[in-house]
Amino acid sequence: MSYSMNIGPIDFDYTYNVAPMWYDRYTNGIRTHYGMTGEEAIPVLWGLYNHMVENKERLEIMNPTNGWGDYEGALRFVAALLDASILNPKEVWKGD
Repeated sequence: MSYSMNIGPIDFDYTYNVAPMWYDRYTNGIRTHYGMTGEEAIPVLWGLYNHMVENKERLEIMNPTNGWGDYEGALRFVAALLDASILNPKEVWKGD
């Protein structure tokens, strides 16, 4: 199972197994930015990215034991979402 989302022409998928890391910051986890424009999502995604960097040791403990996803991959995924928001400021995030 994975999260599926897009902004404009860019599609993303990432495993649900790292969801606890994202719920650690936001009640709605990675879905917090759904329905926002890229511009609106930038501070939300920066907040998530910074939270992950600042809490690396604690979040790494949440790495899935099944090997599907990990802290480093989850952090890169958030960075990619942030880049997509910057490149598509007027498009709207849509997701599963």
